[in-house]
Amino acid sequence: MIIRTLLRMICNRKFRMRFSPPAGVRSYRKAALALAGGSSLMLAPAAVAADTSEELTGDAAADLAADTAVAADEDAQPDITVTGERYRINTLNSRLGDLRDAPQSVSVIPREVIEQQAATTLRDVLRNVSGISMAAGEGGGGPAGDNLTLRGFAARNDIFVDGIRDFGSYTRDTFNIEQVEVVKGPSSAQTGRGSTGGYINMFTKQPQAVSFVGGTIGLGLPSYGRATADINIGEDRTGIDGAAFRLNLLYHDVDTPGRDFVETKRWGVAPSVAVGLGSATRAILSYMLLDQDNVPDYGIPFVPATNTALPQYAEQPAPVDFDNYYGLLARDYEKTRTNILTFALEHDLGGKVRIANTTRYGHARRDSIYSSPRFVSTSGTDITPQIQSRDTVDEILLNQSNVTAEFMTGPVRHDLIGGFEIARETSRNQLRAITNGTPTDLFDPDPRRPWTGTVEDIPGAIVRAEADSLAAYLFDTMHLSDSLLFSGGIRWERFETDYHPAPATPPAPDLSRTDETVTWRAGLTWKPLPTVSLYAGAGTSVNPSLENMTQTTPTAAVFALKPERSRTFELGAKWDAFRGKLLVTGAVFRIDKTNARTPGLPGEPATVLAGEQRVDGFELGATGWITKDWQVIAAYTWLDSEVRHSNTPAEIGNRLGNVPAHSGTIWTTYKLPAGVELGGGLRYVGERYTNVANTRQVEDYWLADATLAYDLTPSTSLRLNVFNIFDERFVDQLGGGHFIPGPGRSAVATLAFRL
Repeated sequence: MIIRTLLRMICNRKFRMRFSPPAGVRSYRKAALALAGGSSLMLAPAAVAADTSEELTGDAAADLAADTAVAADEDAQPDITVTGERYRINTLNSRLGDLRDAPQSVSVIPREVIEQQAATTLRDVLRNVSGISMAAGEGGGGPAGDNLTLRGFAARNDIFVDGIRDFGSYTRDTFNIEQVEVVKGPSSAQTGRGSTGGYINMFTKQPQAVSFVGGTIGLGLPSYGRATADINIGEDRTGIDGAAFRLNLLYHDVDTPGRDFVETKRWGVAPSVAVGLGSATRAILSYMLLDQDNVPDYGIPFVPATNTALPQYAEQPAPVDFDNYYGLLARDYEKTRTNILTFALEHDLGGKVRIANTTRYGHARRDSIYSSPRFVSTSGTDITPQIQSRDTVDEILLNQSNVTAEFMTGPVRHDLIGGFEIARETSRNQLRAITNGTPTDLFDPDPRRPWTGTVEDIPGAIVRAEADSLAAYLFDTMHLSDSLLFSGGIRWERFETDYHPAPATPPAPDLSRTDETVTWRAGLTWKPLPTVSLYAGAGTSVNPSLENMTQTTPTAAVFALKPERSRTFELGAKWDAFRGKLLVTGAVFRIDKTNARTPGLPGEPATVLAGEQRVDGFELGATGWITKDWQVIAAYTWLDSEVRHSNTPAEIGNRLGNVPAHSGTIWTTYKLPAGVELGGGLRYVGERYTNVANTRQVEDYWLADATLAYDLTPSTSLRLNVFNIFDERFVDQLGGGHFIPGPGRSAVATLAFRL
């Protein structure tokens, strides 16, 4: 009753129930922030206190006693050792090694911050990273799901799970996520196609050697319910050396604050089993199922420039309440089901040589009908629910093999990773005949208005796309001296795509294309002091046709083009402050897309590779502990984007779409006596244009969040989170003719335990 009353006072909204990720006992562990190849399975012996499940590699096992002693010392603050040596399933095809020495900008959001913020989706987590802005789905080339822009370039296809591309169109949940890492700048050498602005990698939770049980139950306003469970049976319970089983569970039922009728429902299960923990040969079999049934949201329309009824709002958001919902409840729905099955095997050959092989099968189904709000005419204020339909199945079957080695050539130490990858990706979209809905009033929409139409599959009208890729890569970090490192890598990739349109009159031809590309990344790091790293880095990326596998009608002219190419140059510094407790970073960079797609001139094909785009910028960041009680994660990014050349003259000199010049975020917590923790954060996103034509701009916004936690017992905590404290109404996700407002004020109380 006390919790319910408190939440009502904060939100002044109808009661709801929510369960959040574990906010449990605060960890005093090292935050080993892995990103690199050279490590693949978290299968070494684990050092587990009452509140953590940190894994240690064989090389780190000797440090176990010392680390445990530091963690137990109430005057010791947590280390933020950032290294790629931690075992992980199927890490990326790069070897960044120690993050402090990597010649590249990287943002890491550890599990502890995710728990403090009660972040339930990947989008929530990425609010901690500046230089990212969100986009709304469009029915044809970009379905709904996790759509975003990173350092000025679209990154919907640059999301990875344990180092393997996850190109399904869905909202990703955090219930099975250990940490999220955002690697900045063109990175095709590390990930394959795409990654113009960078890539996002989510590390999943994996079996531990020591048993524990955790879970969360929470209450929230408005109408929010969420529960998670985390059960690990280690070798201490299985009785089998090196064998462990882990099970993560999710239930989620939420109304979106500040949006009428919009709700999300999902459940998930993620079992995994490991054998060989602590031995020379280790294996993990894991599976994740995430099922969602949501009321979809395509937001609020922009007023067209041609509309004469609202001329004063031309090219601006419609002057309506941001709660307004223009969907058609009798027709609209969003159902997704995502399956990811992974088997990873690793073997130590001795002499610091390791081989690993990982196989992944992913299957993502989306069945959705959205109403995209569009003005019926140029002279009125009626809104039609324009149909956006998706009935798709996306699949991936991938096998990746790596060998990692550490060796000497004279005085130079090498950290080497080499390997190859083979994958097949397919996408199928069933076209449907859907009865139109009746219009509704812009200022007083009626989502419950009748609809008695039908949704029918068009026989044989299936759009198919396939891609077969083969890649080989080699990376090396050379320790030329104690203070000078050179990192470099190269990737060769063959990307063969086939597109089969739906039958039509006249028939459209099948399209096929094969591209062979070479991408690279290199950097030099100098350490004038043991705690300071100065670096210079460069890299390239490619964007082939059909890279997203979701285009409905790619033209033959676009399909015939070679891949777009991008390159980056970056200078930066990293300071390991406060005796390794706080990592402070700064970087300046330039990204050039040298052959962007643009309309052809008279006598040329419809689309040519004659455009140029540039993003200049700098960013600052800090992650870690200022004192033993004061934690912070903060970032700021300035982006100067520009269309340097286009065959559309009006675009030259314009800013890129959905790229704010300024964005920043800070989240900080402080531990008070008696098990109390107080914290909060601010987020800022600057003005953005919705298109390259720069004809439509949305305002900037500030948001404030807060948290208060109390340890009821050594293994149980109660946390209160308040989001968007001042109930700011803002434009969050941008679409072509519409936008999705950000969530209004809400509050969540979470009871978490770990035994």
